[in-house]
Amino acid sequence: MQPLNKEIQPATKTENESLSAASCLLPSAYCTIAGIDINNLSQDEAIENIGRLIAKNEPHYMVVVNAAKVVTATRDSELKRIISNADLVTADGMSVVWASRLFGRPLKERVTGIDLFARLIATAAAKNLRVYFLGARDEAVKKVVEMLKTQHPTLQVAGSHHGYFTDSENPAIVEDIKSSRADLLFVAMGSPKQEKWIAANVEKTGARFALGVGGSFDHLSGAVRRAPLWMQNAGLEWLHRLMSEPRRMWRRYLIGNSQFIWVVVKQFFSRKSRA
Repeated sequence: MQPLNKEIQPATKTENESLSAASCLLPSAYCTIAGIDINNLSQDEAIENIGRLIAKNEPHYMVVVNAAKVVTATRDSELKRIISNADLVTADGMSVVWASRLFGRPLKERVTGIDLFARLIATAAAKNLRVYFLGARDEAVKKVVEMLKTQHPTLQVAGSHHGYFTDSENPAIVEDIKSSRADLLFVAMGSPKQEKWIAANVEKTGARFALGVGGSFDHLSGAVRRAPLWMQNAGLEWLHRLMSEPRRMWRRYLIGNSQFIWVVVKQFFSRKSRA
């Protein structure tokens, strides 16, 4: 997999020869935060680029990043490498969008995994693409499959499997996805587990496009309620999750957000000192 050709400028012949995935995508500016290049794409542009990747009939994957994932990547070199090798990277959290404005490279909008998931399901149903669902608890993933088949009667569900499996069971799951002939693979295991699983297995599954969607299965199945739209638009979805699950989420959001602010502040003053 090759990263997106992020700079809007002509490439040399040598560069063009090496841009297998990037050559089919819409050109995009980007903002770099903590060494992670985030594509400046609207949701519509991201969907169009995903469609172009799928059309190449080769394995590709995308990563959406929020504050917690950026902070984790500063400590986890494997995760940072996986994000850098992704075909597309977008901002899942408003804190990332706000940071891009501070650096003078404002991202067009927040492009989240759960919103892309919903739109890609509709696209799959319209274009007869086969979809596989991997992750969450068994009851949640089954409920999501039933719900989506009701909403989209033409949706071709290639298969599904819960996310609580052992390493020894992994080869059988990979083979199940491959034999299902899935075009799209959605993995809901949480980060960084889902990104690492996708990077290690997407080529073996034969899927044309994979996306980690975090808690999307839980949200859509009703196991976990998503924040009201006004909180999503205001960038307060994190607060809703903190209030809903304070014991589980306090460390991630209170400590994690503080760490993200520190990462951004250090980068901002580092750029100032070099100016």
